[in-house]
Amino acid sequence: MSEQELTGAHDAWAEWLLRGRAGASAEHEARIEARVGLFVDRVLDALEPEPGQCLLDFGCGSGALGLRALQRWPDVRVVFADTSPMLMRVAGERATAMGAAARCRLLRLDADSGVASVLRELADASVDAVATRSALAYVADKPAMLAEFRRVLRPGGVLSLGEPVFRDDALAACAQRRALEEVAQPAGLAAQQPQLLRLLQRWRSQQFPDTEQELARSPHCNYSERELFAWALQARFAQVHVELHIDAGPSLAPDWESFTRHTPHPFARSLRDVLDHDFAPEERALLEGVLRENWDRGAMVSVERMVYVRALRP
Repeated sequence: MSEQELTGAHDAWAEWLLRGRAGASAEHEARIEARVGLFVDRVLDALEPEPGQCLLDFGCGSGALGLRALQRWPDVRVVFADTSPMLMRVAGERATAMGAAARCRLLRLDADSGVASVLRELADASVDAVATRSALAYVADKPAMLAEFRRVLRPGGVLSLGEPVFRDDALAACAQRRALEEVAQPAGLAAQQPQLLRLLQRWRSQQFPDTEQELARSPHCNYSERELFAWALQARFAQVHVELHIDAGPSLAPDWESFTRHTPHPFARSLRDVLDHDFAPEERALLEGVLRENWDRGAMVSVERMVYVRALRP
């Protein structure tokens, strides 16, 4: 879906959704799927489709949102749209398994075609609702994509989005990098705390941009709920409503090893990968020792930011 990140033969999305996000842990994946189900229900709660109407699931991935829509509304049709052939196949197989294949259309998107034509196979005013979850976030030109959503929606159609907000994570990484650059490196035992902060920064920089220039170029980090609100108005949607949900709690990972192998998005490296390949043995021992101690004490807090947008196509 992103012109910048979803091109090339390597299917980063399939690899992440099917393996990377849960660190190859079945228990972790089950917990993530349960959490994703809550996000999906919030997106669908904004819709009230009538029998026979059509929903576009943009960036469908393995089909979580569209499949839930098929279950919730037995007479609604769903267009599953994604750039990943592997994930499209998974979504189609799951729809067939639930006996809903006749109400589905699989639409393979061409990431290289550009936003203006990515939905070219859908005619103007051809769907009754557009829904996305964690898909628009990775599109570089979000205003243009929102305009495309408006084009394919019939008058009176509804747009419902649920997208992650990573900007605060990136801003924190940028701030920490600047602070460390301004701190003189002490010697002896006093060096251990700044060294730990530098190791933490090196890890976080592999998950989120840590310079203002990189942040500005990152589609999934360079926006907030305010930009989505403004862009929806710019695309001439009406009755735009935005909600930002911020939740802090324990990690969904069931154990330390799953935590180290988990990544927050498809383009981040896991802690395990960074420890194994980027750090000297003594650096790894220091960082892993401190983080593991916090994990064992239950002191690791996960912060989740999701923005929900509902808008009407006049």
